[in-house]
This record gives sequence, structure tokens and C-alpha cells, in this order.
Amino acid sequence: MPPTRILTVCTGNVCRSPLAAVELQHGLDAVSPGGFEVTSAGLHALVDDAFEHRVGALARERGLDADTHRARQLTAQMLTDVDLVLVMAREHLQPVLQLSPRLLKRTFPLREFARVLQYVAGDPALDAAVPADRAERWAWLRKQAPRLRQRVPVRQAERNDVIDPYRRPDAVLEQMADELLEATGAIVAWERRHAERAGTVPPPQGAGG
Repeated sequence: MPPTRILTVCTGNVCRSPLAAVELQHGLDAVSPGGFEVTSAGLHALVDDAFEHRVGALARERGLDADTHRARQLTAQMLTDVDLVLVMAREHLQPVLQLSPRLLKRTFPLREFARVLQYVAGDPALDAAVPADRAERWAWLRKQAPRLRQRVPVRQAERNDVIDPYRRPDAVLEQMADELLEATGAIVAWERRHAERAGTVPPPQGAGG
């Protein structure tokens, strides 16, 4: 069974999108090992650069792999087999769709997508309709999310964005971390909820007789 392929996108691919990618990959691997492949790219990537040093330090503090990342420029080829694109800000939506118009219903701001999942979890009828199988679950979600996004509007449009911390003060970095990690945490929590319901979450490492 092929993994669900998620691509995170920001501007330079050295702060927001790689942090979101490693955070999601780590969290989803713990819940559904081998079920997800999360990568990242930038619309104006600082090609081959590593994590911005402060963001890399944040990732390492969280036990994430921050040493192998190298920034990549987003191309149409990268979007060919992607199941879901999560952009870090509204300004990234149109450039992604210009490269791949077919992804119109599969491209979301990260924070908006997280709110969609929280909405599903809070609606008993929708929650009960979520398939138990991982691949079927995410195929179902891809069909439902485009219409459900209309049910999670925000008064302030910027609440769909993760602020860009690049070359900005540490306070902005902290805001970025709060916004991004809340959203990635909600996505992982949604997958864990349904994997546990299906009885497919592996035992913690070291557990057993």
C-alpha cells in the first residue's frame, strides 16, 4: 500500500516548510509507520541551504532530524504524485496551483487544514464516517476537506498563515513555532485518534514481553 504523500511549501524552504515536514513525518511515523511520506520545497528556495540555524536548533530540541535537510526549489515534477499540499501562507497558494492546477482541491494553508480536521473530530456524523483503513481514511479526507473548509472561516485571514521568521527577531520565531506546531500537532492527533480506533497504532518501543 503506497504512503500518503504530503508536500509542505513555503518561500525559502529553510524555516517553516522543512520544520512542518519533519514534525509531521516524526509524529505520523509514530502513529502509522510507513503510512506517510512528508517532504518540503520552496517557491524561492535557498537551494541546498540547511535549516536556518535557529529553526534547526528548535527542531533538534524536539528530537527531530534537522541535519539532512537541504532546501529545494518547487517544481511541477514534485507535484506529480502528491496527495496533499500544505502551504505555510496564503501567498503560496496561487504559485503552487499555477504549477499544478489539478491540485486545486488538495492544496490548503497548514493552519486551515488543521482546523478542518478539528471540525471533523467535533462533528459526530462526520467523525463516525471516517474510514478505519489509513489509505481509505486519507482518500475520504481529500474528498471532504474542500467542502469542509467553508465551515471553518476565520475573521482575520492572516490566521491561515504561519508567520515567516526568516531574518526577523526571536519573538517572530516564537510566534512561528506556536502557530506551526499547533497545526501539525492537530494533524498528528487526528491521525492518532483514528489509528487508535482502528487498533493499528504500534506499541511504544521497548514494550512487550
